[in-house]
Amino acid sequence: MPIVHRIIRISLLLSLIVNLSGCLYYGQSNIRTESLPIASNDPDYFHTDPTPWAAQVLSQRDRDGYTIQKLQFKHHTAFLYVPDRIQRGPAIILHPITSGDSVTKKMAHFFTQAGFICLRYKSHGHLLQAKNSDDPLTSFESLLKDDVMDVMEGIDWLDTQSFVDRDRIGIVGVSMGAIISSIVAGADPRIRAGVFILGGGDLAGILFSSTEPSVVALRERIEEEEDLSTEELRAEIGRRLRNVDPLTYANRLDPSRILMIDAYFDHVIRRRYAMALWKAAGEPEMVMLPTGHYSAALFLDYAQGLALAHFQKVFELQKK
Repeated sequence: MPIVHRIIRISLLLSLIVNLSGCLYYGQSNIRTESLPIASNDPDYFHTDPTPWAAQVLSQRDRDGYTIQKLQFKHHTAFLYVPDRIQRGPAIILHPITSGDSVTKKMAHFFTQAGFICLRYKSHGHLLQAKNSDDPLTSFESLLKDDVMDVMEGIDWLDTQSFVDRDRIGIVGVSMGAIISSIVAGADPRIRAGVFILGGGDLAGILFSSTEPSVVALRERIEEEEDLSTEELRAEIGRRLRNVDPLTYANRLDPSRILMIDAYFDHVIRRRYAMALWKAAGEPEMVMLPTGHYSAALFLDYAQGLALAHFQKVFELQKK
């Protein structure tokens, strides 16, 4: 059979499968009405300065219907999107993939146009930073911890802004950003709703199973430095990263306020680790896309719509 015919047949078959199956949906099956005790970990691990950081405004520009400010926090840069003529409204924090900002930048414009204040953090490539360090495992833990504390610092700052409804602060993360966001949502009760896209839990399992080149490179550097058997190394990674693993904080999440969007054929954060977080979080609403990790970008508009509807529902906002 000519190769062109094979490609056409395969494309038609895949299209038929997607159209017939749609996206797999896992409904919420266990709603918690009170917080459960956090899993055993260092209660001071994410200790922050109680004095809110005075973010420095580096620049400001106007768009049609909203303003964007570039802010400098203590360690990282973020962008604040504020709709025009807003007096007091809900806010969404956006945390990006490990290296790149195009997805969360698009989402920030989308949510702002829907009436939400957005605080979007910039990506800073911590997988590469950790790989290039002398102690990659310690560096990786430190970078994840810094990311979580940076977001908590941003929440501190949002709490001081008169135009922010403190009772309606949500968070969205994509890929590595979903890992950070799920930790923040579990560790900081000021986050009232969350959407985790292409995330998961069990960092040791993710590191050992991922085929993403940057993750593989980090794992190989850790293997070089630790001089342990595979079983010993996996146990050591689990122990050392416990305080920055989403599974440690998942039982603090209210599943009625969480939406997970994952990819069935994901080889970066494999499906079993997405399901592990889903189970540990009390089985919140979950949508499984019929894609891999990167091809999930084809469903970005769909995922944005799901996230918007989720925040509108949780925050009891009238749909526009």
